[in-house]
Amino acid sequence: MAWRLKYLIAVSIFVFISAAQAEAALSKRTISLAFGKHRKSVVVEIAKSPQEHATGLMNRKKLNSDSGMLFVFETEQPREFWMKNTLIDLDIAYFDKNGKAVDIQQMQAQVSMMQANFPTYPSKSPAQFALEMNSGWFKKNGFLEGTKFDFVTGPSSK
Repeated sequence: MAWRLKYLIAVSIFVFISAAQAEAALSKRTISLAFGKHRKSVVVEIAKSPQEHATGLMNRKKLNSDSGMLFVFETEQPREFWMKNTLIDLDIAYFDKNGKAVDIQQMQAQVSMMQANFPTYPSKSPAQFALEMNSGWFKKNGFLEGTKFDFVTGPSSK
């Protein structure tokens, strides 16, 4: 029994450190979003490698308001996300190669660390970008399908 506790503690520490390193390693960019009269600039962490895509916002306990993670893919194709090891509810907006939102969905946080099956959130149309923000963020700020995004600044320091 004691070895199980030590093992769980060691795994928990490893996961926490890995998540902190992943968060610190991602570059940040400012993007602007526009839909009708609604406009907003937000700072996003950029996930562009397969490892960064796989880690995403796992193990984070919070996401600052007006901050998010932008997943950048090399090609436009149908995308699918899940919420494994994700502790906070999120919204996801899928954007096509031209930066136009083709789908916006709400994603529910993982119910339990023992959860084996995770719901998936497939895009309705092919996408080259996916933007994760706090749950309700898109609706609160008046952004719907058809919203456009653009990069405002170049890569910032890590």
